[in-house]
Amino acid sequence: MRMRIWMVVGGLVLSMLGASRGEDSSALRAELERVYHKWRGAIINKDVNAWQGSTSRYRQVQTRNLMVSQRQPYPAAVFQIPMQPPDIVTLRLLEAEAVGPTAHLIYFGKVDVGIEADEVPENLLMLRFIKDPEGWRFDSSRMVNLENAPEIRQKLKERGDADFLNDPEFNPPGTAPAVPPVCPVPDHMAAFRVEAMGYEVVLKINGFDYPPLGGVAVTQLIIGGLRQGENDVTVNIRATEVPEGEERHLLVALMVVNPDPSVKPVVISQFETSDPNPPAVRKMTAWVNNSVLKR
Repeated sequence: MRMRIWMVVGGLVLSMLGASRGEDSSALRAELERVYHKWRGAIINKDVNAWQGSTSRYRQVQTRNLMVSQRQPYPAAVFQIPMQPPDIVTLRLLEAEAVGPTAHLIYFGKVDVGIEADEVPENLLMLRFIKDPEGWRFDSSRMVNLENAPEIRQKLKERGDADFLNDPEFNPPGTAPAVPPVCPVPDHMAAFRVEAMGYEVVLKINGFDYPPLGGVAVTQLIIGGLRQGENDVTVNIRATEVPEGEERHLLVALMVVNPDPSVKPVVISQFETSDPNPPAVRKMTAWVNNSVLKR
């Protein structure tokens, strides 16, 4: 059975399915809900200090880097979100669990994010938290749409067992992500394009690492953009199996992007290959100057 999942952002009966590891579940629930209510209030009231005091360090830097890289005003843009953070008071808690410095709360019910609809469907809401030196802080939320899993939705409505919560995707990871470095304000807003069929690539651009990409065609924002002048770009390449019916192909392109989406991006540097034995590491020449931008 496949459930459609996406990110949003961004219950009053405790189930023992969610007994936490290392913390009393009732105390954990109370603390995490207190933090979430503080974070939600900060978003609604556009309170920067409260947002910083309730948001994990990792998420603060990650959010700041994304907004600055898109030339959005930070922190004002934090509060310019199209959806409202849902109220959890009317939702039913399924699980409160902590593993190491990570924790979550999982709820079931009508998750209202402020989008106009004839009826708010009953879905799952996962709230994730990270334990910083100051204590638990809210990190992110994830909503699981049960439209394509009606039997799970019905089972939860009847207060049946939520045995799917044993699946790895519903477990706290146990390790917190490293707080990324703060990126500079970009000279040029930029993105990279990767088309990798039969390859896995890992990019490092001006000191920022990106997750491995393989079997995909994606365009992704460059954190910190591209600098005027020389940019340091390394691509690690590994050949992989080619799906039946597909041809091996790799494209990596760097481009300067205009904040106006009607303006076509300017490709600064790119390479393509179909070599089944590519070099393990490739350095890309990525100079940005006025003549390049006039292409």
